[in-house]
Amino acid sequence: MDVATLLRGDAVHRAAYIDPAVFALEQERIFRRAWLYVAHESEVPQAGDYVLRRLGPEEVLLVRREDGGLSLLHNRCAHRGARIVTEPAGNARQLRCPYHAWTYALDGRLIGVPLPEGYAAKPDLGLAKVPRVESYRGFVFGSHASGGPGLAEFLGALASAFDNMLDRAPAGTLSRFGGALRLEYRGNWKMFMENAVDLVHPGFVHRSSVEVARAQPQALAADALTQQGAQMFLANGLRAPQWDEVPLHAFPGGHVYMGGFYKGGVIGAEREDAVFTRYRAQLVERHGEEKAADVLALDRFNNLVWPNVSINARFAAMRVVQPLAADRTVVEVLCFRLDGAAPEMHELTLQFVNLAASPASLVASDDLEVFERCQRGLQDAALEWIDLRRGALGDRRQDDGSTLGSGTSELAIRNQFAAWAQYMTR
Repeated sequence: MDVATLLRGDAVHRAAYIDPAVFALEQERIFRRAWLYVAHESEVPQAGDYVLRRLGPEEVLLVRREDGGLSLLHNRCAHRGARIVTEPAGNARQLRCPYHAWTYALDGRLIGVPLPEGYAAKPDLGLAKVPRVESYRGFVFGSHASGGPGLAEFLGALASAFDNMLDRAPAGTLSRFGGALRLEYRGNWKMFMENAVDLVHPGFVHRSSVEVARAQPQALAADALTQQGAQMFLANGLRAPQWDEVPLHAFPGGHVYMGGFYKGGVIGAEREDAVFTRYRAQLVERHGEEKAADVLALDRFNNLVWPNVSINARFAAMRVVQPLAADRTVVEVLCFRLDGAAPEMHELTLQFVNLAASPASLVASDDLEVFERCQRGLQDAALEWIDLRRGALGDRRQDDGSTLGSGTSELAIRNQFAAWAQYMTR
């Protein structure tokens, strides 16, 4: 397949979203090469702790070894291929296959085989290891590729999103808490990443929730959680000129972030209430006045680490996109605790996730419906090409190699497809 023919100027062929052959190539050339998020180190604090995750098309185990290091192992017995683990998390002194009891050390070495006399020589096999695993400030990534840029180089400017989340923790550490919310939709994985920084759609797609919030102004004077919901819904009702003022920053590798648009109230970058005053004092104690002010002033909404991670550092939340088929995608929603912060700050995170990203969210359900409509519509061959030109004339190259665009530009999608083309054609 000549993938280069699927891009033409600022347009992409519909096959990039609907063709199973293109999807299979993406799995091989993107999701088996790029660095992909696995887990947070706080999820495996003790020796023997493990979590079961997906790394692109494969199922893997992140395991804390006895020496304190991390192993990233394929969840497949070297004997007959059975899954070693089925639980999402646990603790084990050894990893034992449930089929024939082949037993492995926490680093994947084979250490036990029943009926060894049945073999001419002891099998010299072990659990397959993911070639590269690295942690950036507690966030663990893996790559199926044995070579290529290191994790820090891959993250580039978007490492600042992880830095900012960590800097917002009074104790200087983060902890994953709760389970994971999962949303599944019948659409292509790229649609989620594109939509996360599409600032034209909110006023149309999310109009119903905006209108509900506008019809109940008393919600802005209610308890903190009700206020948060009303303020979040109202924020989606900005006028087009206001959306245009929200900056988009695109970086090599497909990464992008957008400026913040939550202003004032409990969702503002700086709040005026007792909880936030105490929290801010904690950050000043940790960082000093100047740095604490800088940490809180970094006002972004979605930070996208291409190909499949969206981080909201201000609300200590992350979404990880898992492609399952050309027309089937699962999104996992994760919450982090700002260690040392008051419980009310964790409630802010939970409420943000419930209102904006959960299966019960009015906002998320709107988005998933649109993705499925797009996927269904793209089956129609009457128009082969999808236009991505909006805002291209306003793109401005920056000295650091990034590109700055207005909020209503399709800069982010063009940037993502530039990275897509690099991975898919080399």
